[in-house]
Amino acid sequence: MSPAAPSRHFKTKQALLDALALDGFERLVETTAAAQDDAGETFGERLNVMAQAYVGFSVANAALLDLMFSTKHSPEASQALGAAAGRWIEQSLELVSTGQRRGEVREGPLDRIALTVFAPLHGYVGLAVSGVPLLDTDEHGLDDVIASIIRACRPE
Repeated sequence: MSPAAPSRHFKTKQALLDALALDGFERLVETTAAAQDDAGETFGERLNVMAQAYVGFSVANAALLDLMFSTKHSPEASQALGAAAGRWIEQSLELVSTGQRRGEVREGPLDRIALTVFAPLHGYVGLAVSGVPLLDTDEHGLDDVIASIIRACRPE
């Protein structure tokens, strides 16, 4: 491919970035959905496979992940990109909502409970992809984060 080839397919740099980020979100949704196919039924089992898939995708695609989360907030971002990011968010919210319906996750506003789940996961991903040494927790660190999230979500 010649250096000018992208400019023949994308009118602007933003259009190219949107296309890359859109593909990333679509792949992330597919990856986490496929992981759910093999999950058990409990909130903990489903959270575990979703978290493992999210972390695996993120570590394997660190630069793409950075682009995905920075581009979706751009005022010039396409509606398609916003919709793809929205599908990932909806998928994540459904995990929490299902846990609430099953009585495995405490009652409360869905967005507040979901923040309890996804802020630690996103933080873990940020550390993992940035190369911050996670000391001796590399092997079990995510398991510890997931266990902490499950404890925080339990009904009172």
